[in-house]
Amino acid sequence: MRRTGYHSRVNESPQELTPATARRVAAMQLAFFALLLAGFAVSGTYTQIADHARDGIPLEFWRPFTWETTSCLVLWFLVLPMAWWVRRFPLSRASWMRDLPVHLMSTVPFSLLHVAGMVGLRKLVYRLMGDSYDFGAWWPNWQYEYRKDFLAYWITVGGLAAFHIYGLWLDSRRAASDVGDAPPAGAPLERLVVRKLNREFIVNLADVDRIEADGNYVSLYVQGSVYPLRESLAALEKRLDGRRFARVHRGHIVNIDRIREIQPWDHGDYRILLKDGSFVNFSRRYRSRLSHLFH
Repeated sequence: MRRTGYHSRVNESPQELTPATARRVAAMQLAFFALLLAGFAVSGTYTQIADHARDGIPLEFWRPFTWETTSCLVLWFLVLPMAWWVRRFPLSRASWMRDLPVHLMSTVPFSLLHVAGMVGLRKLVYRLMGDSYDFGAWWPNWQYEYRKDFLAYWITVGGLAAFHIYGLWLDSRRAASDVGDAPPAGAPLERLVVRKLNREFIVNLADVDRIEADGNYVSLYVQGSVYPLRESLAALEKRLDGRRFARVHRGHIVNIDRIREIQPWDHGDYRILLKDGSFVNFSRRYRSRLSHLFH
């Protein structure tokens, strides 16, 4: 059971951000693309007006403004779905041959969504202005838009990848900072830095449910996730806060605050039911360490 739980996580993306960093990066992405697209919309509006004026054709401001802003607004709404898509097919060094065809094919639905959305918004604005909008012949006009959307798709992918790399840098800097904050000599540990899938994670020991020996490693069970640490259980036990953690078996340490109940078991032994629903064997030889829990 232990190994199945651990190895089921090996297929997780090695580029996964911590939740806090992921939220921060998502907000930054939306703000960046909003500013970028707003600049394109303003520039495109005045370019359209200038082009028509050069040809001697008067053009009301609201028309080119509608054309440009509806296009950019739909592109902005596609940023978060695109971010999810790029996470699924990240064009990494190990998977780009598989993922590149996926992205090439994805430019078609991306363009269809963009064109359908902007045409629908333009029709709505024109109706509110007492006019009607005609996109024209769909096939040739969509081909024209697709050429622009193809470029927009890859610009978006590149921007999202850049923000993701920035998020990884933020996580690595935070990990390095936490490592530098070493506790005073003799003080119990408050957090651990664990390496998993070529990434470093900060684990607060208060969040650990239990610790299990696994050869030269231990497995930290933390709120549904498992993190390996290259250290023996005996060595780690010496560095833990004895008021919070207790050795209950030669292969198990539990967080006392996570114990739900202690149940009689075979041959005078007990087993511990933790708040996450898991069970841990409780050997008689370690009972004295938790004797206060029986009263």
